[in-house]
Amino acid sequence: MPLITELSWLPFKPGTESSAAAVALKDLGPQLGSQPGLEGHWRGAPLERPNSLEFVKVWTSEQAYQASQSSPLHSEATALIQQLVDTSNPLIKPYHNAVPFDKPFADVAAAPLVQLSSFFLPADVDRQAFETAFKNVLAPLYANPPEGFVTGTNGWALEAVNGAAVFVAASGWESLEKRLEAHERLKGTFGEVEAFTKVVEVHHNSFQKGGA
Repeated sequence: MPLITELSWLPFKPGTESSAAAVALKDLGPQLGSQPGLEGHWRGAPLERPNSLEFVKVWTSEQAYQASQSSPLHSEATALIQQLVDTSNPLIKPYHNAVPFDKPFADVAAAPLVQLSSFFLPADVDRQAFETAFKNVLAPLYANPPEGFVTGTNGWALEAVNGAAVFVAASGWESLEKRLEAHERLKGTFGEVEAFTKVVEVHHNSFQKGGA
């Protein structure tokens, strides 16, 4: 049974760090971090959007993940988060999904820098064909790893986003500089993947363990 990695991204209102809702949410931290089936959890501010936070939780099974989503504790935390989230820009919305990655996310999260890439594809996409194209693109990376590459993992998200199927890839790097150097080396090799979609969201984070 694969581990389930829950991904949440939240843009926060400025000046809410010491609000009553933020204090109450912090007080829930020990309970959120000790839920049944929770194997590990991380948090960090994406480099591209420093006024936001990304939370990652790894669950022992999809059943454990679903149970957490329907728990009273989740409802309580969600009500507090809604008071803190910035909804002023209709184009920037909180994001949530869950992915059964093919390799442990913990190995990626241990890297100094993590790149998360979400590929948004037609709902009826041939998933096997896309995975084959994706593996073909990555083959040179794993055959001759560029300097600074740590490890990677990928998988299909459980939830569709605006009707689109979502494929998520996570890779760990020693630094952003090393990642950018590798990107230059691999530039022009993504044609097989781009034939399926050009709608890709990429961001970078340095995760800290803990912080539910």
